[in-house]
Amino acid sequence: MTDLDRFLCVCHGDPADPPDYVPIFGFAGAPGLSGGVLRQLHRRLVAQGMPEWVDGDLSLSQPYTVDSWCRYWGTTVPLYADFFPADAGGPGFQVDCRIEDDWQVIESETGAVTRQPLDNDEIYFMPHYVAYDVRDRASWEFYRDRTTPGPAWSSERIDEAARKFDGRDRPLCVGAGSTWGWLRGLMGPEMACTILHDKPALAHDILDYQTWIRRTYIFPMIERLRPEVIATGEDMCYNHGLLISPRHFREFCAPAYREIGEVARDCGVTMVAVDTDGNFMELVPLLEECGVNAIYPAEAKPGNDLFALRDRHPNFIFMGWLEKECVNEGMEHLIEAEVLGKVPPLLASGRYLPNLEHAAQPMATFDNVRRFMTLLHDVTGNPEGTFPRLR
Repeated sequence: MTDLDRFLCVCHGDPADPPDYVPIFGFAGAPGLSGGVLRQLHRRLVAQGMPEWVDGDLSLSQPYTVDSWCRYWGTTVPLYADFFPADAGGPGFQVDCRIEDDWQVIESETGAVTRQPLDNDEIYFMPHYVAYDVRDRASWEFYRDRTTPGPAWSSERIDEAARKFDGRDRPLCVGAGSTWGWLRGLMGPEMACTILHDKPALAHDILDYQTWIRRTYIFPMIERLRPEVIATGEDMCYNHGLLISPRHFREFCAPAYREIGEVARDCGVTMVAVDTDGNFMELVPLLEECGVNAIYPAEAKPGNDLFALRDRHPNFIFMGWLEKECVNEGMEHLIEAEVLGKVPPLLASGRYLPNLEHAAQPMATFDNVRRFMTLLHDVTGNPEGTFPRLR
C-alpha cells in the first residue's frame, strides 16, 4: 500500500478493507511527531543521539523539509497545494520591526502591534498582541483593500500548476481558510466574540469576503486538484469549550461549512478537517451537521473524550489525543498508559489516526520519543522507520 492507500482506508473505516498498518500522520501546524519539531527541540534531540542528517528542523520563518524525519521515525505527512491561483493584488502593508530589551516589537501599517521573544521562530511562545489589524469598519476596509488578491487564473493556468500532483501517492491537502477563526486572527478573541452581538453586520461582511475568496480562488483549485483533504483552521475552543454559542456558530459559520461540504462531496474529497485547540466536545456535532467529518489535534488536557465522541459520531475521523507531555524529561512513566489506554480501542473502532497531540514540547528527550514511537509503532503495526527502538 502507498501512504495514500492507507490514509483512505483509515478514513473510510471499512472493516472489510483495512490498511496494512495505520500510519502516524499529522498536518503542519499540529504535526504531533509526524513532521519535525521546532528548532530548539531539534537541536536537543540531536545532542541526545538523533542523527544530524534527520531533518524536520522547523523554523516558523524559513522553509523546511521533513523527508528524512519521516524515513527515520516512520511517519507520514500530506502534500500541500503550493500555489494560489491569482495574479498580484493589493500592495500589503509596511511593517516596522525593532528590538526592545529581549523583545521584538512588530508594528504594522494597519495599526497592529505585536511583542514576542527574539527567538520566537525557533521556540514559539504565544506573542503578546498589543493591538490587532482590525478594530472597526474603517480598519477592516483598509486591511481588505490592501490584501485582496488580483484577478483569478484561468482554468488552463490552474491546470498547468496542478499537474505535478497528478498520480500522487500521498494525500493532498488544500486549505480553505476559516470562519470565526479568521475574525479572531484579525481582531483578537475578545472582539471576535463581542462583534457577533454588537456589530453583526460587520462580522457578516468580513465572513462574506472569505466566502468570496473561496468561491473565486479556492474552489476552482479543489475542482481541478480533487484533493483528499480540505483543511480549515478555527481555534474556536479553549479549555472549557466553545468561545461562541451554538446559535452564533449556526448563523455565522455554518453557511460557509455547508458550502465547503457540498464542494467536497462534488469533488470526491475524503476528509473535511477543522483544526482547533481546546475542548471541542460541543463543536463536533455542529461541524457534522455541516458536512465536516474530521477534527484535530484533539488535545488531552482540556477534557476531550474521544471514546464518548466515537460512540456519538461513528463516522467522524479523529487525530491526536496522546498527551504531548508524556515524552518530556522525567515523564516516561506516562507513555505506556497513554498509548495502550487510548490507541488500541480507538483503532478497533476505526477512523482514528494516532499521534502526539499538537506537537512535542522543548522538554522532550530523544529516549522518551524513542520509547513513545516504539510503542506506537507496535500497536499500529507500523514497520517503518530506522530509529533505534527502545522498550
